[in-house]
Amino acid sequence: MGLIGFGAFGRLAAAHMAPHCELLVHDPAADSAEIRSAGAAAVSCTDAAGCDACVLAVPVQVLEQVCLHLAPHLGEQTLVADVSSIKTGPVETMLRTLPPHVEVLGTHPLFGPQTVGEVGLPGQSIALCPVRLSDKRLAEAREFLGNTLGLHIVETTPDEHDRQMALVQVVTHLVGHAASEMNLPELPLATLAYKRLLQMKHNVERDSEELFEAIQTLNPYAADVRRRFVDAVCKTEERVNKTASR
Repeated sequence: MGLIGFGAFGRLAAAHMAPHCELLVHDPAADSAEIRSAGAAAVSCTDAAGCDACVLAVPVQVLEQVCLHLAPHLGEQTLVADVSSIKTGPVETMLRTLPPHVEVLGTHPLFGPQTVGEVGLPGQSIALCPVRLSDKRLAEAREFLGNTLGLHIVETTPDEHDRQMALVQVVTHLVGHAASEMNLPELPLATLAYKRLLQMKHNVERDSEELFEAIQTLNPYAADVRRRFVDAVCKTEERVNKTASR
């Protein structure tokens, strides 16, 4: 299996995929020794693209560039899957830039290194958007992700994925970044709710800026959800102010 990208999520993916397959990793910015320590081999882009399946663990902002670079080297019926937090745009990009003989699967692992480090991989959820692949390859993907890795699979369409993620991610990341902007501290009198808020703060502080930008600007439903959230905060403050002025 080929893996393009060895950032935070690429390293997590490699650690859990390498025990089950021969994993070939391409990332010019990564340390070859670190790739080998994950049980994988550091290879050229051509070698990674020559695998039967290839996972694109790159920021969504460079996905099109990566796909165009990979396209000439992909074999017949190679399965290409992305792991982007947005699905409509990345899926359209893969369908448009990859050759028609390439099978395409959109995925979104609904977890990150922090979550897996705390509670482990089995039982975590992953969204699958089957867009251009045979029943056989889809069954193989389900078998590997569900039975081998122990993930909970949720099949959906790219549009429905983005509609739900506009609530699931846009709002939570806004709150987490606002808490970080306020520099909310650890406090001895913290309630469970406050501790959960601090956890949201800590989670987003570990994420890349590219991820935050993608969630907030590339999801087609994000702007509307942000507006609704800000309106709700303003209305809540107005209600408090009215009560305080009585």
